[in-house]
Amino acid sequence: MLNTFHLRTFLAVVDTGSYSAAALALHMTQPAVSQQIRALEEQLGEIKLFRRVGKRMVPTHAGEELLTNARDLVQLAERAEQTILALKGQVAGRIVVGCTANSGERLLPRLLADFHTRFPAVHLELIIAPADSLLDALGEREITLIVLEEQQRRRGLDLVELGSENLVLVGATGSPLLKQAQVPPGILREQPLILPRQGSPLRRTIEEGLRKRSVLPADLHPVLETDSATGVLQSVRAGLGLAFVPKICLPSRSDGVGTIDLAGPPLHQDWFLIRIRERGQPRAVQELYDYMLSPVARTILSKAGLT
Repeated sequence: MLNTFHLRTFLAVVDTGSYSAAALALHMTQPAVSQQIRALEEQLGEIKLFRRVGKRMVPTHAGEELLTNARDLVQLAERAEQTILALKGQVAGRIVVGCTANSGERLLPRLLADFHTRFPAVHLELIIAPADSLLDALGEREITLIVLEEQQRRRGLDLVELGSENLVLVGATGSPLLKQAQVPPGILREQPLILPRQGSPLRRTIEEGLRKRSVLPADLHPVLETDSATGVLQSVRAGLGLAFVPKICLPSRSDGVGTIDLAGPPLHQDWFLIRIRERGQPRAVQELYDYMLSPVARTILSKAGLT
């Protein structure tokens, strides 16, 4: 009989690519991880499950064969555990939530922290990744819920709008544009810009907003592309260029960055809560989903700047 703890350790090594990283993720020591993998290999008839490729541990052919079944068995065990705990009136389980690397990683922790105070037996994981990767992981059931800043048209998804937030144009302290009132959008054709990665939801939002102001993507001069809100602000401080950032990402103090008064209505991005459309969601997942749409969560999001 396969041990689910051994399987969880096996999956952690697959997902992280090393025994040491898996140990950190599982709050174990590296020798303990090695011991668990060795025990699993012995139980399967001394079959090697990993081989080293460069600096990564990758599954062997036998490891690949085990992988799909291992995920299914672990998920089945977790659901059984949740069902038994639910009989005792306790909401428990593991939920993996995903978001992109801009204001999403600032919004979600506020909500997850409050949810945890209400359901302390629920184990939460937050994954930060590009939108396409999150959607693929959602389809593979590796992630339970995701929050994205763009409406999706993939089939089989439940999608609910959480709110909208303004995007603010920022520049380095000392930029003459900070002192001007109602800077015309056309001036962006002449400025170096720091933009999100090409093809990302936020990049599309910015380009569409500027297109409505007669500034086409071909008119822009990006000097740096990054999905990191921290990287954007640091680059603006260094004087590399101007950038649009979600209002929630603005530092509480000026700290080398100032806002530019761009003429016209502000650009904004919408936020959506997304999950797979299917019946029989585990209770912990349904509780988190309902919480994210509750008046309590709405108040937290409003304080963060969502309308």
